[in-house]
Amino acid sequence: MNGALLFLLLQAGDPAGPGRTDPVGQYLADLEKSGVLAPEASPSVEKIKQALVAAETDLVTGNPQVAATRLYRIIESPAWQSLSYSPEYQNAEFTLARALVRSGSYGSARAYLMRILRRGAKQPSFVPAYRAMLDVALESRDQAGVLAALDALPGGDLPADSRYEHEYLRGKVRYEGGDLTAADGAFAAVDRQSRFAASALYFRGLIAARQGHYASARRNLCAIVEPIDNDRFTFFIDGRYYAIKDLAYLALGRIAHEQQKYDDAYYFYFRVPEDSDRLPDALFEASWSMFQKGEYEAAGAFIDQFDRVFPQSPLAPDVLLLHAMIDLKSCAFDKVRVELDALVKTYVPIAAEVAAMIKDPGRRRAVYRRLLAKDRIGREGDRVVDLLKIDSRFYRYYNQIVALDRDAGALPGQVAVWDELTAQRTGQARGSEATEAVQLAQQIAELRPLASGDPALEGEVTSLLREAERAARPVSTRGPFAAEAETVQRLGGQVKELRARLVAAAAGIAEAALVDLDTRLRRLLRQARLTLIDAVIGKKKKLEIEISNLRDGRYPPEMFAKLQLEGLMGDDEEYWPFEGEYWSDEYSNYK
Repeated sequence: MNGALLFLLLQAGDPAGPGRTDPVGQYLADLEKSGVLAPEASPSVEKIKQALVAAETDLVTGNPQVAATRLYRIIESPAWQSLSYSPEYQNAEFTLARALVRSGSYGSARAYLMRILRRGAKQPSFVPAYRAMLDVALESRDQAGVLAALDALPGGDLPADSRYEHEYLRGKVRYEGGDLTAADGAFAAVDRQSRFAASALYFRGLIAARQGHYASARRNLCAIVEPIDNDRFTFFIDGRYYAIKDLAYLALGRIAHEQQKYDDAYYFYFRVPEDSDRLPDALFEASWSMFQKGEYEAAGAFIDQFDRVFPQSPLAPDVLLLHAMIDLKSCAFDKVRVELDALVKTYVPIAAEVAAMIKDPGRRRAVYRRLLAKDRIGREGDRVVDLLKIDSRFYRYYNQIVALDRDAGALPGQVAVWDELTAQRTGQARGSEATEAVQLAQQIAELRPLASGDPALEGEVTSLLREAERAARPVSTRGPFAAEAETVQRLGGQVKELRARLVAAAAGIAEAALVDLDTRLRRLLRQARLTLIDAVIGKKKKLEIEISNLRDGRYPPEMFAKLQLEGLMGDDEEYWPFEGEYWSDEYSNYK
């Protein structure tokens, strides 16, 4: 049995619920019935254990598709159904669901997990399956759908861990639905022994802050970063905790800034570690807090550190403007003008390019290639891409497109397999008789590298290639395996539709980032013009004050030493400022 085809089939439709026939199970049964796939002669628990060991090895080594294919043969093959009572079989079922989650087949994984959960909370796999369902909900973003499915399970008391998982999911759904009061109640029910304890506290802090209850928000967020109880167990910590902790520090700093407690804000921003992804935001916001307090030297120090560590940050224009505002408050008016001239010279062309991209669909599509080349070694700097604040979903969608193309690339080969099976059964050879179509397919395949990095163009080239391959090896309309070949072709159509949806979703994210950048640059350039006006007025005011002081006999400090020297010189002497260097044989105090 071909593993790639089986995996594509299990992605095509979710396993059936009660009373329905699973398509892959029916596929295996048909293969065994036709003699193409030899039935298992002697299924045994020991063989299930061996398959589990091999599948776990596949998961550890990063081959979830291989693990899923291996376990699918056991779970859905009729020959193994007699062992469905055994714990090993049920463990294999849960491991299959894990493999499907790892491979991104969330719909199929969800159906298998629900099959486990329907057996009741007393089953050994119930709690881990419930946890896996939460992972499916968070990864697939179908939180409301998963919550409805969990609520539809047969009644009964949930184990404590599952109850906390359910409350967290309910809180997320209510929070995203705008029902903050219900969300806060659900998050409050999440015990600190839950893996979502820190996340629940963070959301409670956000809810309180949005409602203007800053003291309550601060208590919840401080419980994440600075637990004060003396219990042996504070709360569960896993890989998510440290990212949430950094977010909590940022939130505490912003709350303190909102309350004009700038020293507190500085403290919380300073606590963000140097290896955190949130460090650029922390440095910039800390500098802004010090600027608001009037500590211009400290604000400048933070901004200087930002420039050294994050020169290509999307916040670069904001930082340059803040530099100018700090110098404006320090009365360094000439320096302000230089900085604002640099800002305008650098970002006005970028703003024009972004505006042109928004108006031109072709140029918007070109952003794909530039975004995907962002981390390429040796790449020249791309100022537009560096300034874009891209949602992480963009890269996740693109990775899914790549995986979909990889799996769909096996479809023509699967049609060939069915044709070869037909030839073996009927004695009629079927090969690639369409020589011109084969040559055309080869020529189209050579175009694929040229379309690399542009998902829309890649999709068009892939569609052309599929059509050429179909012409080169037409699907058998008669024979014992005609239905299977047609099913594979139908899967190709579904893959094309799914791919188009992913491309549209990724394009929407890129376009939203462009619109956001256009708004930011317009606002910054407008603020730069206002700051320049303030600098010109400030310099004029400073000159007027200096002239007034000189008229009244008051001299600025920088003139004191010069006037003192000039007062010691005779009428026939001239003062020349020292411009050279002292040599040891000319200056006795050199050493």
